Amino acid sequence: MSEVGIRELKQNASSVVRRAAAGEEITVTDRGRPVARLSAIDHGGVRGLLAADRARPPIRALSDLPAPTIAADVSSVLRQMRDEERY
Repeated sequence: MSEVGIRELKQNASSVVRRAAAGEEITVTDRGRPVARLSAIDHGGVRGLLAADRARPPIRALSDLPAPTIAADVSSVLRQMRDEERY
């Protein structure tokens, strides 16, 4: 973990952010005192949930699921909704 002062961060913000995005954890200091930490965002949200047993992996692919069937004619359902709305 490296340290960067506020002045250096202001002067080299792009470079420091690039380093953090690459995985380096950077502590920002103000007059030698740590005030913030800069690190990359973990985009593995689902993987993290799976690892913490807060989600389950899919049983099958979404494309393997059957297409939904519509029991009623859309026009008649829409007509019925409009009729109910009027009265």
